Amino acid sequence: SFKLRDWGSSEAAVASHTRLYSYTPPLRASAVQVNGDPLVQQQKRTCFPTNNAWEVHKFGGASLATAELYKTVGDLLISEAARGGEQVVGAIPTMAVVSARGGMTDLLVQVVDSALNNLQAAETALGEAVESQIAVLRELAPPDITGAIETSFRQDAQDILSVVRSLRMLQSVPAVTMEVVTGFGEIWSAQTLYAYLQTKTTACQWIDARDV
Repeated sequence: SFKLRDWGSSEAAVASHTRLYSYTPPLRASAVQVNGDPLVQQQKRTCFPTNNAWEVHKFGGASLATAELYKTVGDLLISEAARGGEQVVGAIPTMAVVSARGGMTDLLVQVVDSALNNLQAAETALGEAVESQIAVLRELAPPDITGAIETSFRQDAQDILSVVRSLRMLQSVPAVTMEVVTGFGEIWSAQTLYAYLQTKTTACQWIDARDV
């Protein structure tokens, strides 16, 4: 088990308060791990050498709506990971579970809905979604960090198009299709936050929940 800090879905919530819960179920969203200690690779999993309990932080989409808010969240995670106390020695292994950037899920829903009748409109909406995320990404990190992530985003867009093209023949939207497409928003958000954290002097890694 671990502790979950829910920072809500607004900038004010991130800046001013937290709610602390005990939490044990498996995570479904994409996430970012942060720690002040070096990463240790073991059996293809990333783990941190510490005896301290994990803390997990949840951030809603409105708290990740802009590049500045991604910075606020990233700096908060670094601060929380470094936080000690009378009964805590060393860094605290910290994980952030992030929602899609504010407004992204609506854009991806629009991609799916448009594909039923107008594939060109779906492609336009998808282009807007991808380019808006890349614009935020570029504000957070230099090209040597963002380059590979941008390439990944664009490949994801091609995968999404392959999925939604089939909807014209089905003339319906299976629930699993909507879940797959909108899920990319969380994946892109986690990678965007990870890009910013790489500019800091702290060990970190992002996790694609599809691989867990």
